[in-house]
Amino acid sequence: MKNLIKAQLYQISRTRVYYLVFITLMMLAVLFGAVEYLNGTDNLEEWQKLTASDFATRMEMVVSIAMMGIAFFAAFFCADDFSDKTVNYEMMSGKLRKQTYFSRASVTIVLCTIFGLVMVFTSLGISFMLTGWGDSVPFSAAAARILLLAFPFIRVSCLFVMIAYFIKRAGFAFLTDYMIFAVSNMIKGADDESGVLTVFSTVGTLMRYKEWHIFGLESPVEMVYTPMPEAGFIIRCILVSLAVGALYLLLGYNFFHTDDLK
Repeated sequence: MKNLIKAQLYQISRTRVYYLVFITLMMLAVLFGAVEYLNGTDNLEEWQKLTASDFATRMEMVVSIAMMGIAFFAAFFCADDFSDKTVNYEMMSGKLRKQTYFSRASVTIVLCTIFGLVMVFTSLGISFMLTGWGDSVPFSAAAARILLLAFPFIRVSCLFVMIAYFIKRAGFAFLTDYMIFAVSNMIKGADDESGVLTVFSTVGTLMRYKEWHIFGLESPVEMVYTPMPEAGFIIRCILVSLAVGALYLLLGYNFFHTDDLK
């Protein structure tokens, strides 16, 4: 399995299109990090300058784009080898299906999770370099919320791995991922008190800061944010993300184990 992981990493490192997609997505992250600075003021107070801590409270779009990148990489890392029969050759060389499946799945999950975190932190870092941090939320709280995104990123990576093995065509797998993403975004507003019913509701709860407006007759309006989500939600986020992700992987393996690879 170690050799299969090395081969997968080597193949990824030699594929130029992955670099192009990665650079494009990182440029988008930089753009989103700079756009608040370019806008210059907050909607709440005409002359109130935005800072990186303000940007940290409105990063849902950056996370959504990161998840679309995860969908692309997962689809092509796992399904692209079906088109040139690489998977078949591995079977013929004596490799077990379990080794073939979990070597690709593990590489995909790790790389996709790292990519998602790097993209979100990059966007926030650009905002910090341009505007400073500010005092809307502590940096430790913003960083903790972003790090907790690793668990929904793992969950969604496992889902996209399963879909890639079901469909076995990278382009169609990515299209399916996109359709799931679009439909889930449309219904994520449904009541979900647990915050973990779908991966998108989990991400939304993680990145949505509860806020209050404080104002007086002769004082400017101020916004006060709750730095961290509830401890119960954090526990649910971790446990449910790992459990559901493992279920997706097992379903994908069960299908691949009995598939005729045609």
